[in-house]
Amino acid sequence: MTPEDTTIAVVGDGFGSLLVYATAIYVGFRPEQIAVYGPTPYAVATYAGHAGNLGQTVLRSESESHFLPADWPTFAQLDAWSRRSPAPLLRSIRRRYNPGLAEILTEARTVEDRLGLRARRIPKRIGWLHRELDPEPHFLIYGEDELLLGRARHVAIALGHGPVSFPRVLAQAREDPELRERIVQAYEPKTYRDGGRYVVIGAGIASVNEWANALEAGAKVISLLRNPAPEEQDLNTPRCFFEAYGIDAFQELTFEQRVAFLGAILKGTSPRRRAWIEIVEEGIAQDRFDQLIGEVDEAKPGPAGLSVHVSSRHGPAPGWLDVTGVVCGTGFVRSCLATPLVRRLVDSYGLQVEDGRLVLRSNCGVPGLDLPESRLCAMGLLANSVVPHGDTIAGLKYIARRFVADCVEAEQLRERPLGSRLRMQLSLARAASGAIRRTRESEQLA
Repeated sequence: MTPEDTTIAVVGDGFGSLLVYATAIYVGFRPEQIAVYGPTPYAVATYAGHAGNLGQTVLRSESESHFLPADWPTFAQLDAWSRRSPAPLLRSIRRRYNPGLAEILTEARTVEDRLGLRARRIPKRIGWLHRELDPEPHFLIYGEDELLLGRARHVAIALGHGPVSFPRVLAQAREDPELRERIVQAYEPKTYRDGGRYVVIGAGIASVNEWANALEAGAKVISLLRNPAPEEQDLNTPRCFFEAYGIDAFQELTFEQRVAFLGAILKGTSPRRRAWIEIVEEGIAQDRFDQLIGEVDEAKPGPAGLSVHVSSRHGPAPGWLDVTGVVCGTGFVRSCLATPLVRRLVDSYGLQVEDGRLVLRSNCGVPGLDLPESRLCAMGLLANSVVPHGDTIAGLKYIARRFVADCVEAEQLRERPLGSRLRMQLSLARAASGAIRRTRESEQLA
């Protein structure tokens, strides 16, 4: 494979790659100036898989989080126009609108196809980035097989989430082939057995989805929480931090202050949804739903398939439970060192890591490797010490715009005229609207 030289490269092929690509094309970069590295066939593939495993039907985000390069129309406006209904607008005014999963993924696929992203994909996982300064600053991009795949002046690392996370005891138990299929992560494929009994660990959005999934399958659910009272809020980050002023205020804090603040706000949260509440209330009435406080400290084969011992720091210990399986709604490993590419960069270039987070500049640049004339930007979960919702669509879009703006300045790019941008935005909106109209409308759950 002949190495490809580009102005911009995105390492990672998920939501972040699409937002960087769409933003770059919108401001005036040509498709051939951009390369996206990653093995998935389209930008929403990984997310769609996770959402399918959860049984998710709507996003937690509001109307502003979508994939058109510009903010207008908002997704509620686009949805209302597509469905010929004012309902999305009325919900959005009351901040009770949540984009349907099918609709938002349809918009993303439309933008990807219309802007030609597929032709700019290089279907390889990246194993290594090397900084070069001569004859001018750029990066060498190597695959996992150590072959040179390309060179780029500016690189965005948009790797998505890391590996799924398990409590230590359950991670060890999964090493037993007899138990592995009975201990799964919420984002993994799973099947609930009618009449089975399952422990669901956690109180976040994934866990709440799994309560409903198991109860609807006819199973019994034991919700296991580490703390007695998880917060109830619709998003993992307060809404004020989805706005520019909130981000600016957050970035004025020191790194240590930001990490401490994230520990307070990025908690397991359980949003109130009508459908979920109804399903759980029905499960309680049928004696098929219970909630315990504690942590699993031992797991072994049992009469029903699995026996787990639960201890508690908040009252009497539940003790041994005989269950069909355990589902862990414990999210993803947050340490940047869990990602091989980032770990190699840390080891080779002495990058600073604190509390598992890569220390970044306020523009999400990687200190020591990021230069004004040759950017190295981190996106997603890697950047949430700078942008607290960096792993959401809104956060990714914010970072993508900042990164592309810096690339424009470095390249002294002659930007696309306003009229051309407007035509592009309206063309994409029309195409997305037509595609959304052909999808089945997702039920709003709030």
